[in-house]
Amino acid sequence: MNAEVGSAPLIPPSLCPHHRPGGHECPAYPTELVFGLDMSDDVTPAAFKRMRSSLLALLEDMSISESNCPTGARVAVVGYSAHTKHLIRFHDYHRKSQLLEAVRNIALERTASRRHLGAAMRFVGNNVFKRVRQGVRVRKVAVFLSNGPSQDSKDIVTAVMEYRALNIMPAVVALRHSINTQKALQ
Repeated sequence: MNAEVGSAPLIPPSLCPHHRPGGHECPAYPTELVFGLDMSDDVTPAAFKRMRSSLLALLEDMSISESNCPTGARVAVVGYSAHTKHLIRFHDYHRKSQLLEAVRNIALERTASRRHLGAAMRFVGNNVFKRVRQGVRVRKVAVFLSNGPSQDSKDIVTAVMEYRALNIMPAVVALRHSINTQKALQ
């Protein structure tokens, strides 16, 4: 997955106000990318390590924004169970190496709370994507890594409808099959 170019049209360097001399053309659709890590009561350290490793593999393969230029994705990470919290905000790291190190250092927070994926999705839509780059063409993507079924499938349906209205593309990657999540996302 290459967030730098993908299939989006490109802007000539002369038209990008943030462009650095000698750089490549800038994408017309800058990308804002949020990842959600499941920290519910049934997430084992091994399952959490798989989720974090998957996140790192995705980040290593993509271009990360290191300035205000739309080249590369800006990345935020949240942790969720019954409650959702910011782990990494869009503006926290402007170097890919720093972002990768911060993700490597995210630890599983033990909780007695069940998984509420819908609530996490709504938190991301209402709070995290409030601080995105300016422009109508900003591509907003939310990827949630989940360990299994959610307790709030009705909230997932609501979140998906809100995402459509806000032009956010959702994706859920589950370590265990979850029919209620799959149905809610359809």
